[in-house]
Amino acid sequence: MTGRVRLFRMPKQVAAQSRLFRLIFLLITGILVAAALYTSSLIAMRQDALHAVSRYNATWLLSQGGVELARLEAAVAGYAVPGSNIDRDEVQLWLDIVEGRLELLSSGEAHEFILSAPDLTAVYDQFRTTVTRAQKLVDRLDEPGVVPQLLELLMPLNPKFGRLASLAQAHNSEMLFADLSELTRLHWIFSGVLIGLILCSLVLILLLSWHNRLLARAHAEVNELVTDLQRTGSELAEANRRAHQAMDEVQLQNQILQTRDNELHTQNARFDAALNNMSQALCMVDGNQRMIVCNVRFLELFGLSAGVAQPGTQASDVYRAMGAIGHYPTALIEGIRTQQQHLVFAHTPGRFLQEVQDGPAISVSHQPMVGGGWVATYEDVTERRHAEARIQFMAHHDALTSLPNRLLFNERMTAMLKDQRRPDERLAVLCIDLDYFKTVNDSLGHTVGDALLEAVAERLRACVRPGDVVARLGGDEFAVLQSAPEQPLQAELLAQRVVDALRQPYDLGGQRAIVSASIGIAISGERGASPDLLLRNADMALYRAKADGRSTYRFFAAEMDAQMQARRAMELDLREALSRDELEVHYQPIFGLEENRVHGFEALLRWQHPELGMIPPGQFIPLAEELGLIVPIGEWVLRQACKDAVQWPAGVKVAVNLSPVQFRSDQLLQMVERALRDSGLPADRLELEITETALLQDNEGVLATLHRLRALGLRTALDDFGTGYSSLSYLRSFPFDKLKIDQSFVREMATRPDCLVIVNSVADLARQLGIVTTAEGVETAEQLAQIRAAGCAEAQGYYFDGPQPVNAIQRWFGQRAETIFAA
Repeated sequence: MTGRVRLFRMPKQVAAQSRLFRLIFLLITGILVAAALYTSSLIAMRQDALHAVSRYNATWLLSQGGVELARLEAAVAGYAVPGSNIDRDEVQLWLDIVEGRLELLSSGEAHEFILSAPDLTAVYDQFRTTVTRAQKLVDRLDEPGVVPQLLELLMPLNPKFGRLASLAQAHNSEMLFADLSELTRLHWIFSGVLIGLILCSLVLILLLSWHNRLLARAHAEVNELVTDLQRTGSELAEANRRAHQAMDEVQLQNQILQTRDNELHTQNARFDAALNNMSQALCMVDGNQRMIVCNVRFLELFGLSAGVAQPGTQASDVYRAMGAIGHYPTALIEGIRTQQQHLVFAHTPGRFLQEVQDGPAISVSHQPMVGGGWVATYEDVTERRHAEARIQFMAHHDALTSLPNRLLFNERMTAMLKDQRRPDERLAVLCIDLDYFKTVNDSLGHTVGDALLEAVAERLRACVRPGDVVARLGGDEFAVLQSAPEQPLQAELLAQRVVDALRQPYDLGGQRAIVSASIGIAISGERGASPDLLLRNADMALYRAKADGRSTYRFFAAEMDAQMQARRAMELDLREALSRDELEVHYQPIFGLEENRVHGFEALLRWQHPELGMIPPGQFIPLAEELGLIVPIGEWVLRQACKDAVQWPAGVKVAVNLSPVQFRSDQLLQMVERALRDSGLPADRLELEITETALLQDNEGVLATLHRLRALGLRTALDDFGTGYSSLSYLRSFPFDKLKIDQSFVREMATRPDCLVIVNSVADLARQLGIVTTAEGVETAEQLAQIRAAGCAEAQGYYFDGPQPVNAIQRWFGQRAETIFAA
């Protein structure tokens, strides 16, 4: 009875335990599935957090904007420096870069950051307004005073922009800290879920072990009770064991498949992100030349729709669609297809550039794959190629005339010297300098001067043969290379053509200008054939042409080298002459014709060279102007003249010449005031003589300067009146106290009636205007009588006395003119 009860009780107990096992098993399985799904969600959340950490770029945009703004200010400042190689185009280029940065700040995260605070928005609005105003100033950059305005406009942005970048850095740091905190939280949650999965797996293993032990015990008891069912029970137990093993294997395979599916999903997401965020277009084709994949940039680059380039499409069909759409010229697409086919057949990698002349350009990188397939990237480099070509052209050509510059000229000269194919062929170098260009540039303005240089370049191109080289070396200096037999005859013919062509009048936008050209010529084979030597020899010949009257040409001769060496030695000595006390001030009397007494003395500069002796001013004054020494030397002359004149009797004046460079200096007024104050000379005893060259432009500025000088109490005189660009409007516009009639008219009064008429007319006109006239260059008694008759108030010249040192003019004080002349 007990055995029978046990027989029936055991199956029921086993059945109940089996139901409990299934319930627990399903519960743990559900937990595992839920944990797997939650793990996938955590992985996606982690990816989002990582993406958030890497998204901040506002700081970089704002810091780069500050750097580009500083570079724009540096370009504007460099443009204002005389002799700088920074031109208006470069200033415009930096302004365009700053405008581009402004457009980047108007969208995306940077714009959201700027809109987050009213003060940041105000800085951004000020930046935009400043860039707009700066463009208007850059358009007028060549006008006086615009560069300081532009710098004053841009400089306040630097500290504000720096503060904006600093705030962006702080803002990004806060957001980065929050994202990193989120990553940390996800890490710990992810770790907890993994630990939970491990524990659940252990519980499941223990449960299965317990269940198997339970079944084994039940089978053993049944075998003891039912002998005839032993084999059947054993088979059922074995089947049950195998079933459980199969179930375990299935669950394990499911877990493996789920893990691989998650990894594959992650890898696909990463692959798509990398593929579609490439700056280059990418296309992958299999061994049957069918599309495998392409990125979004590929579709955008060639204007294709997604359906045209979907996987499985023949690559040839994609090429035909690219040509039919017309996003790029058919010839360019066909060129890409042909070159890629060659690489496919050869199964070799390659990189090539396919471009259309003056059109688009695409860079292609082709890489073969196993099985005959290939992958390639495409990039539109049109703008880069154009920029490179432009930079290359600007590096070797003059920006104004588009002629080769000095660098390219030297390269061509070196190449032509090496490539002289005929034994009788020689290279001629012609250095061309425009005569009177500065006068045109100063009188008509720099715009007209630039137009004149462009017109000269066109005429030079018309004078030369196709194989010759015309270049602009700088300023108003041009050069020509001519390789030909029969030299120097061919060079002489070319030089004459250039002289004749350039002396013809120019019509420059309604302005008429006339210039000429001086040319120096050097021939290879005369003194070696190095480019530097040829150019130096041509330059020395050019100086000779200018010295011989301009508007002509001269060939290099050996003695010119010695003369140039002497000139360079004089340059070096002149730079030290002032510090070595080699300069002296001599004085020539200005004689009053009505009172027959000295009114004053004109201060004239002399150079007592320790080796060469007394050097005439005509030799070193132009050199001082060319070297930029005329301003310090002129100031020294003014101070010395005032210091000497204060020792003379009261009423005797001193006249000092001002060069045009001194007159245009911003420090002129302070220099005169300082000389008067330091010497103690009354201002009414100082007379400043100004040449007409200083009056050729900026009438308002000249008038203001003259009025300020007269306000000091001194007198002003217009020197060398009647020469150059003399205009009666000067007498009406500018407040001069004296006119000095040029000596060229005075010396020929006795032999040329026209000179006598001019002197009489000028003296009469000045007298009616209340202006004193001084006749220069009086050397004979006849000339003195004629200028007295003409009504001139004063006279100056060797008839009275030549320029003398200060200690030699004492004889004029206290003596009547008759006594001196009688002596």
